[in-house]
Formats: sequence, C-alpha cells, structure tokens
Amino acid sequence: MFPRSKKSLSAILLLTSLLLTTEAGATQVVENADRGHVQVNISVNEINRLAIDGRRIANVVPSVKGVLAGQKDEALGAYYFTLASESPNQGTVTVFVSDEKGVTYKLILVPRPVAGEEIIIRPPSEKATPSSRAASDGRTISYQRRTKNLMLVMADDELKDSVETIAVNKEVPLWKEGRLILVAKYMDGDVVGEKYRLTNFSPSEMLLVEQELYRRGVRAVAVEHHTLMQGDGTDIYIVRERKDNE
Repeated sequence: MFPRSKKSLSAILLLTSLLLTTEAGATQVVENADRGHVQVNISVNEINRLAIDGRRIANVVPSVKGVLAGQKDEALGAYYFTLASESPNQGTVTVFVSDEKGVTYKLILVPRPVAGEEIIIRPPSEKATPSSRAASDGRTISYQRRTKNLMLVMADDELKDSVETIAVNKEVPLWKEGRLILVAKYMDGDVVGEKYRLTNFSPSEMLLVEQELYRRGVRAVAVEHHTLMQGDGTDIYIVRERKDNE
C-alpha cells in the first residue's frame, strides 16, 4: 500500500479534482475559461487538438517558452499540439489562448498517459452584460470552492462531521481486475460526495485516469494514486449532483 499524508493528499486533490468540463472522454468542453484558469487533461505522448466553439484561435502562448510544439489549422482555426520533446513529462503547463474577437482564455494543461485529447473552449455569450458576467463569475467561484471543500472533507476523517456522512461499504462491480468499494457518501445540499476504495487484484499494472469515472451528473473526480501494482489500493473521490430520491 502507499503511505498516506494529509498534507500531500490535500495538494493532490486541489490539483486534480476540478475537471471543469461538461463531457467526459477524449473531448473536453470547457466553460468560463475567459474568467479564470480552468484545468484540462492532455495526452503526454500523443497530439492534442484545441478549438474554440464558433470562433477561430488567433494565438496560443504558454507561460513557459518552448514547452509546447504545435501547429495551427488555418482553415478551421484550431490548434494541434503536443509537449515539446525536451519538456519533462510531468507537472502542469499554463497557456493563454486568444480568439479572433480578442477574448483571452486561460487553461492549465495536465499531462496524462492517455490518448490524444480534444479540448473545445466555449466562448462567453456576446449578449451577456458586464453585470450578468460578474454574477455568473461569482457563482463559478462559489461552485469551485464548495467542490474543493467537499473533496477535502472526504479525504480527512477528522472533517467528516461537518457534513452528513452515510457509511455504505458496498462493493461496486466496475472492473474485473480490481475490487471497488463504495465506502461512504457525504451529503451537502444539492451535491453528494462519494468515497471509494479500489484495490488491484490482477497481476498487471492498473492505470487510472479521471475520465474513466465520469458519468452523467458528475462534477469532479480525484484519484489519489493513478498507478496501482498488484495488491495496491487507492482512494477515489467523486462529487456529483444529488438525485431527487436521495
């Protein structure tokens, strides 16, 4: 088993939990990137595609020069890129993307050992007024903070009394190679936190990525350890929308 550290776990959750997209899998639809940094996954080895819904990309500028190798599709206004060969295959990359109408979007790219990703940025509504955008931005900040707080509650048993906690300890049939247990649910208004424990019982290495755990209604996913050898276990944290019958 892996050693556990509250301080390091908290940092992991803050970095990996908020996948603010509306679709799972190889296509990520990004909202509100013009208002603040939004985290997205990219392939560490394969080519990724970046586009803006209904607009053309004018420029892509990484915060560290030379960290990306890319080419713009002039016909479609999209951008194809990968990590530069001299870049380390770990850590995050911040990029600033501007469109043809002068709007700048901020992304935090998280390299993962997955297939090439497609990232679609949704631009702000042209009809939105400054006051309505400010109100929406406030809701976004509140949403992010609330999701982070619930993740940290699930990761620290000393905080579980701050929300309604329901012990479950029920096996969930998901992968034949491992055993997945739903440990507990954490009820917080219109959202629910779910804490799982996954153990790899197969002789092969198990690689986990957050997208595999998305389903309808899921807002965020965090995986404590992404690589498991035989006998290793990891905690998984999911925040989702609360159902009417819960």
